[in-house]
Amino acid sequence: MRERTAGLAAWWRALSLMAVPAWMCLAPVSAHAENTLDKIRRTNTLVIAFPDHHFPFAESTGDGGAAGYSIDICRKVADAVRSELKLPQMQVRLMPIDINSRFEVISSGQADIECGTTTNNASRRSRFSFTIPHFYTTTRMMVRKESGIRTWLDMRGKRVVTVRGSSILPYVKARDAAGVLSLRWSEVASDLDAVAMVADGRVDAYAEDDVLLYSYRSATANPDALEIVGEALSVDPYAMMMRKDDAAFKGVVDREMVRMISDGEIYGMYDRWFMRPAGTRKRALGLAMGYVLRDSLRFPSDKVAE
Repeated sequence: MRERTAGLAAWWRALSLMAVPAWMCLAPVSAHAENTLDKIRRTNTLVIAFPDHHFPFAESTGDGGAAGYSIDICRKVADAVRSELKLPQMQVRLMPIDINSRFEVISSGQADIECGTTTNNASRRSRFSFTIPHFYTTTRMMVRKESGIRTWLDMRGKRVVTVRGSSILPYVKARDAAGVLSLRWSEVASDLDAVAMVADGRVDAYAEDDVLLYSYRSATANPDALEIVGEALSVDPYAMMMRKDDAAFKGVVDREMVRMISDGEIYGMYDRWFMRPAGTRKRALGLAMGYVLRDSLRFPSDKVAE
């Protein structure tokens, strides 16, 4: 019996010694896994990432600030976070990003929420969380008015440019998959480059979300020379992007989105940015709220169809 007891004691001491390194290895992981609300409480700052020239959603104002439809929504979210955390002096820091860096700044924790024109799709939902959509767009193309291009079939054998990292690529490539169009592809790093390539004739069309195409056209020196054409290839929701599996922060954002929708505030924001002269150049897009967005706001949800 004494031998058996001694053996059990030795086994337990060995197991305890084995457990120490495992605990020590887990400790840094737990310390690193700071949720967003705790980070904001510690830093007294909410960091908003935004695309700096995506009017009317977001654009830099030249003084370190930003303005736009998405920015207005996220400022309300910031107010909700202040109230939730009881931090009346909480600061908001605005971080300009581009189409490629937006994912890294969220996943790395450099920014807490991305407020702009990011599409909520299945691929992205596997890595990030999204709130209730604030806009729906579709894939079309910008062409020169003199080109005679009106439909995708008119693009047979022609040159099309897209922006690297854009979510529209699968739709356009699916349209071309049967080989009927035989499109000649170009890919560039920025939307400004893509617009310039259409305007000066280096390509025949720029494929992108139609609302962005309308915005880019309005900012050119000769907007009447360009047209937005082609059958709609998709219906895509824009939503604010956050880190995945952070239910507490997402809950605050979702509740504030529902409040803005229920109180009707979001309709006033939309009218301000899409129907009236707005932004740094006082442009008016004249785009009335589409039926897809209007219907979705009747029953707000972060669940979107593919």
